[in-house]
Amino acid sequence: MTTLNVLSPGSGARYGKTVMPPKMRRSAALLLFMLWVAQALAAPQEECVGRYRLTLPSEAEAAMTTEKAFTGRQSSPIRFSDDAIAPLSSFLYNGTFLISRNVSQDEFDVVVAQARSNSAASAQSPYADQRFSVVKVSGKQSWVWKAATTSGFFTYIDGTAISFLARSGSEQRAVDALDHIKVRADGEVPTTPGVCLPGVFISSSQPDYSREVGVTFRLKEHPDVLIYFRDAIALTGQPNFTSRQKNEFVWTSEFGVGKAVKLHGAFPWRTVKLDGREGVGSFATITRRDDSTDYGYLVTVQGDPDAATDTPDLLLYVERNDAASQGKTPVTADELEKIGEEVAASIRRR
Repeated sequence: MTTLNVLSPGSGARYGKTVMPPKMRRSAALLLFMLWVAQALAAPQEECVGRYRLTLPSEAEAAMTTEKAFTGRQSSPIRFSDDAIAPLSSFLYNGTFLISRNVSQDEFDVVVAQARSNSAASAQSPYADQRFSVVKVSGKQSWVWKAATTSGFFTYIDGTAISFLARSGSEQRAVDALDHIKVRADGEVPTTPGVCLPGVFISSSQPDYSREVGVTFRLKEHPDVLIYFRDAIALTGQPNFTSRQKNEFVWTSEFGVGKAVKLHGAFPWRTVKLDGREGVGSFATITRRDDSTDYGYLVTVQGDPDAATDTPDLLLYVERNDAASQGKTPVTADELEKIGEEVAASIRRR
């Protein structure tokens, strides 16, 4: 930018200062404002998944349970607001959660009324495993139940409908989860010990009976970019994959991302750390079943079920889905890889 020395009374030029003409000052101010707006739109979003936190490159939406999954049955019940499926997501923490912001108070009341009716009718069943009973009513918006081998609850908190199902005939697991649950806003990361699910936080410093929390985020400015992170307790008796074996298995079998995956580089396996734990990362070109191409960045970290402290399996998968770009310019391969690397570097135990 060229600046001019303007000699005028009070201009400060005699002291060696430079002054821009008014038109240039207005242009510079406009440029600074536009840069500020662009930066604000792309502001990072802090998030938490399971017992971990991560930083997303910009504002994002987390896939949640659909309304239909509460009021009826639906295949692939975890979806984005436009009904796009998030097939990798899982909300498992000491049981299975359904979480939705699309269920109205009236719809929720109908669900609970039907559950109460089913519970009352089940008392006439000659089979114990088909009988349900009310355990505890914790306020108007909550209902806890149990059966011979299962238990759970329904609750409605600040516009969020939540249900929980545990494979346990004891109601204690459901009661504990209900007593410690609260809703949270997008980008809100609690500082106390506990487990994060989309829109929900369950406070707990106790060992987890089970945990497989996998959340899929979609960037609002780049809907072609999906960011999936999974925190899963390492269980004894599961296949003892190394981080590299797990990485290979995900590409070839587990996710089913396309008909062909080509890893980049002569030595495609690289060392990547998540929360300071060493894992294996890779970057690939994906050929979809319609012959279109996309890209994916994958990091896997092997857990240890025998460790003295909780050492879970961790997985980060960042994918470009060109078909979901909604008319916006898709990110390039280099841009996607950079997003993956930056998200990986941000992951920390919360």
